[in-house]
Amino acid sequence: MPALTVLPLLEALRDHADDPDLHGLLDPPAEGRTFYLLTRTDDLELWLIAWAPGASTGYHDHGTATGAHTVLEGALVEHSFDGGLQLVDATPGDARAYAAGRVHDMRNPGSEPALSLHAYSPRLDAMNHYRFLGDRMALIGAEPGRSPR
Repeated sequence: MPALTVLPLLEALRDHADDPDLHGLLDPPAEGRTFYLLTRTDDLELWLIAWAPGASTGYHDHGTATGAHTVLEGALVEHSFDGGLQLVDATPGDARAYAAGRVHDMRNPGSEPALSLHAYSPRLDAMNHYRFLGDRMALIGAEPGRSPR
């Protein structure tokens, strides 16, 4: 099935982000991140992610999936490279969407846990991992998609 466009992903986030029950589904991890799959259809996956202070995904893309995320608690910073390093801060209520194949790294730079909601379309089929070399990204590995990064 074809991937949803960005607008329906942002709408899916909006439709779920106000659910107060999301805040109790995951305990903040002591380190790294924990994941909870909220919804999976052929066209859409919604993941809730809890972030420990200092947690980072490393640079990656989501294969053929278009993606979007919003912060529910705490703060995240998205790092991406498009001819130059770009940093985008995200706090509760901020939402961002991106095309399939976009390389980025999400981080919790703060001293408090964070909670975020992520949408992908179609379902995650692969994750490609990269190393930032200062002036470009280098592919360092790939894996089948099972959970968000």
